[in-house]
Amino acid sequence: MPPRVRFFWLWMALGLLLRLPALGLWGTFDTEVQKAWSARAATAGVADIYGPPDRELLAAAPRPGSVASVLSVPVPRTTFRWGSADYFVDYPPGSVLVLWAAGKLYGLAAPTLPNRRLFNAAINLAPLLASIGIALLLRRSAQGGPGEVRALLFWLNPAVYLAAPVLGYQDPVFALLGLAAVMALMNGRHVAAAALVVTAALVKPQGVLLLPVAAAVLLREGRPRVIALASAAGAGAAALVLLPWWATGHLLSAIDGFRRPLSQGTLAPLGLNVWWIAGYAMRWAQTGPWPLADIVPIDAFQGWSGFDPRLVSRGLLGAATLLNIGLLLRAPRDDRRMIPLAVVLQVHLYALLGTSVHENHTFLAVALAPLLAFVWPHARGLLAGTSGFLFASLYLTAGFGRRITTQGSLQSLRAAFGLDLSVIVAAAHVALVVLMVVWVARTAAGGVRSMAP
Repeated sequence: MPPRVRFFWLWMALGLLLRLPALGLWGTFDTEVQKAWSARAATAGVADIYGPPDRELLAAAPRPGSVASVLSVPVPRTTFRWGSADYFVDYPPGSVLVLWAAGKLYGLAAPTLPNRRLFNAAINLAPLLASIGIALLLRRSAQGGPGEVRALLFWLNPAVYLAAPVLGYQDPVFALLGLAAVMALMNGRHVAAAALVVTAALVKPQGVLLLPVAAAVLLREGRPRVIALASAAGAGAAALVLLPWWATGHLLSAIDGFRRPLSQGTLAPLGLNVWWIAGYAMRWAQTGPWPLADIVPIDAFQGWSGFDPRLVSRGLLGAATLLNIGLLLRAPRDDRRMIPLAVVLQVHLYALLGTSVHENHTFLAVALAPLLAFVWPHARGLLAGTSGFLFASLYLTAGFGRRITTQGSLQSLRAAFGLDLSVIVAAAHVALVVLMVVWVARTAAGGVRSMAP
């Protein structure tokens, strides 16, 4: 084995040794929610985990023969108790299947599924395996040393380690699918990319951010037959993920589960973006100078500002997406760097302008950024910017997780500069996205040379 390869596997092993003790950490409160969903799925099945069977929803539709009428029927949410709290599932079906597997695995060691560290480890196992998969895919993205460096840029990234396993986020699972989709697009494998994009979106809603770039590349490069095959592959992937609900007559409630994150009633809940700054401005106006930023209800902000932030957000995000796709289509077709660049930019445009953004929603950008190492002069700056923002967002909202970091200590840190540090990071995010747009525009216009991998 060459020394370079031994060096790579040594650092992979060291990264794994750092992760294994952290699998049992308590993470954020999301970890409790994931365990509740996992326990419910593993013990009672997934069929009715979202809501009632299709026959009840069809009977309640004003016009049963109309798809729009059926999809507009409110779906009663299945509520279940785990521990001392009640829960309902508001995440896509793909995530439920991953958590079902985690619950089943934990049940082999503890059939009653007690709320212990081993359950935390079971929940964190899929993100760990997905992180390994991301590193190995990045290694395959280029031959020799460049591929190994790309893999280690992800595997040893402190922001990645903080997200999973320390804080217990599930993002690596969907990011693995997203990275595979982007690499498939870069290699002209449009059919596989379509299936991967749909699967990613059915695991985590942010997978939808892959769709504009994937659709633009497919329409520009694919012949009608390839487009038809890609569409069929996407539909087939969706059918496969939804099969446990389709086969048991609960498809409509599962579809509703995919839509539930869109109905969030708070303004940028812990997403450090323009709406976090806007919510801070409202707090300042109402309570006086130098408050700590907090999660603001959308209705309260609308009453204070006089406009619906969701409408403004959709307009801004739509315009920004058109700009991003325009830059992608402007670039030469053989400049494959533009594909991961456009997805990274799309992730951050959403994270900057969306009203439903959380602190972990830029993880995909950090997984994709290493693809540009050795082929794009600004790759180092992009990776540092995306990683630094993700780390700051995670740490300022959760620290190192429950039973390690207190919210009081985080609030003291944020207040140490007078102006809430989270608002400063949100303002820096604005500058980062502007810089990214400039970089992407210059690359699309041929102003950023290509480097040999």
